[in-house]
Amino acid sequence: MYYDIIIARPFDKVFTYELDDQSLEIGQIVIVPFGKAMEVGMVMASDVKKPDYNIKKIESIISGIKFNEINIKFLKWVSDYTLAPIGSVLKLFTINKDIISYQRETKDLPEPSFKSTILNDEQDKAKVDMIKIQKYSHKPIVLEGVTGSGKTEVYFDLIEREINESKQILIMVPEISLTPQLENRFKERFGIEINIWHSKITPKRRKEIWHKCYEGEPLVVIGARSSLFLPFKNLGLTVIDEEHDSSYKQEDSIRYQARDLAVVKANYEKNKLILTSATPSLETINNINNKKYHHVFLSKQYSGLPLPQISLVDLSKNKLEKNQWISSFLKNEIENCLLNKEQALIFLNRRGYSPLSLCVECGYRHQCAQCSSWLVMHQQKKRLLCHQCGSIEEMSFNCPKCLAKDSIKFIGPGVERIAEELTQSFPDKVVNVMSSDLINSPKKIKELIDKFSNKEIDIIVATQIMAKGYDFPNLSLVGVIDADAGLFGGDMRAIEKTYNMLQQVSGRAGRSQQTGKVIIQTYYPEQPIIQSLQQRDRTTFIHQALMEREQFNIPPFGFMTSIIISGSSKANVEKISQQLVYFRKYSEECSVLGPVEAPINLLKGQFRYRILLKGKSRKNLNIFTKKMVNSVKIPSAVKVIIDVDPYTFL
Repeated sequence: MYYDIIIARPFDKVFTYELDDQSLEIGQIVIVPFGKAMEVGMVMASDVKKPDYNIKKIESIISGIKFNEINIKFLKWVSDYTLAPIGSVLKLFTINKDIISYQRETKDLPEPSFKSTILNDEQDKAKVDMIKIQKYSHKPIVLEGVTGSGKTEVYFDLIEREINESKQILIMVPEISLTPQLENRFKERFGIEINIWHSKITPKRRKEIWHKCYEGEPLVVIGARSSLFLPFKNLGLTVIDEEHDSSYKQEDSIRYQARDLAVVKANYEKNKLILTSATPSLETINNINNKKYHHVFLSKQYSGLPLPQISLVDLSKNKLEKNQWISSFLKNEIENCLLNKEQALIFLNRRGYSPLSLCVECGYRHQCAQCSSWLVMHQQKKRLLCHQCGSIEEMSFNCPKCLAKDSIKFIGPGVERIAEELTQSFPDKVVNVMSSDLINSPKKIKELIDKFSNKEIDIIVATQIMAKGYDFPNLSLVGVIDADAGLFGGDMRAIEKTYNMLQQVSGRAGRSQQTGKVIIQTYYPEQPIIQSLQQRDRTTFIHQALMEREQFNIPPFGFMTSIIISGSSKANVEKISQQLVYFRKYSEECSVLGPVEAPINLLKGQFRYRILLKGKSRKNLNIFTKKMVNSVKIPSAVKVIIDVDPYTFL
């Protein structure tokens, strides 16, 4: 018999193979010869007509692993929606030779030992409302709550119900930095083993978790966006924590939004789904407004304390001292905080020591040779680093162009420079930096979080890595150094991201023992977004932001697709870009904008152009996009990436 098989490689078609001695079912996993290698594949059709060319035979069949009808339906949907080759989507499900060759070790699982928690009245009502909703509706539930309101404890109570029914549970987090603290809280609450899933776990552990999921064994997985593709057989509940976070958007290889895919998957499987956030995304709010999602809201902090007071420091009037980045007002507040034996968080979403290195004699700037971006000085590692491609240069104070001695000056602050200033101002206090290039593994994150929780650190200087989901009882002061970063530029999501990030980081203060304070330094105190933050008037901000999105027919009121064209020859890239947009004349429904050079027009030695497509129907926009890309013969030296629902425009 002959079978059509998809291969876990970037091909958008099936390949026909032969098998003599037994019949296969759709969804079965096989090993087949492909080129000079053996590859994993999945049967998509059986008893097909023999092609009129020589075909190869199936090498072997993986017994006991088979995709069901819903798995295959979801796989096809992901491919159709993202316009990614179906073979690449199959690979997302972690189907590879290492995963499928598995010998299970049997071991006794510990019995759960639940530690009961006491919910306040508002939390208890939220829990009861959510249980009622889950009984009659499969629509997602959005659990919104102010920072510190105890959203986690509410969904923990719902997880307890699923554990009692021997179900599988998935808790998705936007970044692995959030897993250590959530894992600790979970173990303390339930007393059972947690399965952590992300790119840094060992191959052995990856294999164990994959097969536990496939076999339907009761378990809890806390995972990054890739955990969505684990083969759960008995999934009772999915929780998407910090659902607004842009880290759920995969920007490499296949581009997808894990939150949105999770909604589709839960709908196919009729599973329970909870989205949680203190700052739900505009797309989610629009779905609430259109009755596609249920909404449950927690308005008060669990501690009973009022929300932190937010004060603005107008830097246009309160001038900073030379080579200082922290205002005297904020320094006084830090001093008061430390005198009270409390801790402070100083926030700046800029890694390194200084974002720009400039020769004061000739104006030379240190720029990456592979990218159109400036090199960032990292003092702790004593090097200049490109944040786009990772290129490294030795740090020197002498100009490589005019050769002037000690002429390189560092312009602007990063977190390391802020930490240096704080150490000078508070020499007897412990100051630490938390950013992704210094705290770059789950182990390092856990060590730093434990130190801060145990009051071994007085002041922590952090990037956005600290704005998400952390809970520190003794943290009473949050200072924001550059609140205006991100308010200006061409990214349609920049203002929403900035607002959410500032609101989230503000919510780290005063969560349990004392009312917190938030100090925001800004040059634009009258800017509507800054005013909304200070007055805690998120409703007005949301209303205005949705009105602007609707006015310009952009998500969630329209659909967008980005096409990124790149290659080592700028002329070739520009030529292919122009050929692609020539196809615009064949569409009346879709708008074609560009081509234009990407803001980062040179990345890792590749020149980049961008085309933006807009339309009112995702289906029609995808049809048009495929026709546009297929209308041009793309040479091997040029790469074309399709980004459905783009989140970044760099």
